[in-house]
Amino acid sequence: MKYRDDEYEYESRRREMEQRRRVRPDAEMTSQRRRNQAGGGRPAAYSGTRSASYGTRGVANADGARRPVGERRTSSGRSTTGARNVAGGRSASGVRAATGSRSGAGTATGRRIGADPYDRSYSSGNYEGNGRTARQATSEARRGKRPLSQKAKKKRRIRRILFAVEGVLLLVVLGCLFVISKWDKIQKASFGKKDVHVNELSENTIQSMEGYRTIAIFGADEEGSHSDVIMIANIDNKTKEVTLTSILRDTFWNVPDLTKGNEDKYAKANNAYHTGGDLGALNALNKNLDLNITEYVTVNWYAVSQVVDLLGGMEIDVPESMMGEINGYITNTQQEASSWAEGGAKKGEKGTKPIDGPGLQTLDGLQTVAYCRIRHNNGGDDGRTRRQREVVTQILEKAKSAGPGKLLQICEVVFPEVRTNLTLADVISLAPDVGDFKMVNTIAFPYHQLDALVGAASVKVPLGLADDVAQLHMDLFGDDKYEPSPTVQQISKKIEELTDLSAADRTD
Repeated sequence: MKYRDDEYEYESRRREMEQRRRVRPDAEMTSQRRRNQAGGGRPAAYSGTRSASYGTRGVANADGARRPVGERRTSSGRSTTGARNVAGGRSASGVRAATGSRSGAGTATGRRIGADPYDRSYSSGNYEGNGRTARQATSEARRGKRPLSQKAKKKRRIRRILFAVEGVLLLVVLGCLFVISKWDKIQKASFGKKDVHVNELSENTIQSMEGYRTIAIFGADEEGSHSDVIMIANIDNKTKEVTLTSILRDTFWNVPDLTKGNEDKYAKANNAYHTGGDLGALNALNKNLDLNITEYVTVNWYAVSQVVDLLGGMEIDVPESMMGEINGYITNTQQEASSWAEGGAKKGEKGTKPIDGPGLQTLDGLQTVAYCRIRHNNGGDDGRTRRQREVVTQILEKAKSAGPGKLLQICEVVFPEVRTNLTLADVISLAPDVGDFKMVNTIAFPYHQLDALVGAASVKVPLGLADDVAQLHMDLFGDDKYEPSPTVQQISKKIEELTDLSAADRTD
């Protein structure tokens, strides 16, 4: 078939418009709507000419209403089909005319006014973009970004997690390097773990201790000749639960004298450190308690005061009964601090002040040390060990919430004041678990004791040492089948002979 030139041009134009509607129909209609809104009521001839290119969509009347292409409008306002196209009115068939008085909720295409013309979340005239994902996709489209698929979002989330893990690992590595660089400042033990005495223990006792790490902690004065603090930290390797046991320093039991080679000496518990140092104190703990402790840490009072200050002080409820004693200890501790020296430089130059009154308050380092040293008229040695465990528990909890920078600062200050037989590998193996440690129990040992005079010494006599040791193994290791070794049974009998006091003298 042959076409005339005008027919050919008409057909080409029609096909072009059909193609445009298939590719970007929403864009075309949105553009047309905006032109109609901006122009208001345009002359009929102009509107008809502009609208004719949109095929069967219709042309606009002079009042803004649309009518199908080919439909004529008479001067009376009626179309040739008999439907009146009055603005805002209805046609004879009951269909509302698509005019400028349409509902503000949408347009002839079902799209909300002001919506993005390229947003495909509109379908069949219904708005489906109420969800968070749709809004995010629309926002990204407006910024010129392609919405990410679920797979791409998952990959991005994994990358962020990996970056966070790498950052934590980097901090751990840097912390380990710092510890290594400062490790030489720690005072090393003069003996090995194999040099520590351990009783001959039953197979059941040895098995019950597996899965636990037990470390002795000694608090020494600046001269290093006395240990008023004797503690045992027992760590459950699986649950990270910690039980802290204080040994009353006046406990009367077997104290091997390494200086004279006297294995049958009986005296106060802290005398073992005085005559045999760290090794003598470890031997006494293992021999009297059927333990196999080979690791220890000794710190002095200056290190404790520095740690407390770096952690922002300790919240302590000071009772009224302590006011007459604590300020005296504060003055005494400050005087001792002024003489604490390292390399000729004063370490205790920081000052403190007396406590104004009783009640809950924040104590600085030297005040906290004084609080831990009080024993007269405030529970004696039992009360002192209770306060020491209270402070140690607070230090652990505050250290867990301290940042890496603060912990490294503590290492810088404390290392020169510490003596231990822990190796660098031991410390690094413990470091990752510090944040998971939970203090679940504190114990004062012996459970049953009585103040008495043995010769000229005022001591705490264990009332049935073997029975108390059995209870200790139950509390530390959950061993309800423990039987005291022959060594512990012999020590218990010897105490009864020397003091004439036994389990029969218990009042509870």
